[in-house]
Amino acid sequence: MELIETPNPNAKKILTDLDVTSAEKELSKIDGIKSVFLGPGFVTITKEENTEWESINQDIINIFDKL
Repeated sequence: MELIETPNPNAKKILTDLDVTSAEKELSKIDGIKSVFLGPGFVTITKEENTEWESINQDIINIFDKL
């Protein structure tokens, strides 16, 4: 699982073939995440402006490791 950079510095994308609908709620609970968008084969996570990726990356990875 890899968090992929996007043109928006506050958003990262994850490519996945897994059913991630259950992860959407868990991701939304992470302090600092503004929104979660599920698409076919990917998830886009947008963080709050004042949140650093380094402070939430591991929480995001832990959720996807459980899938």
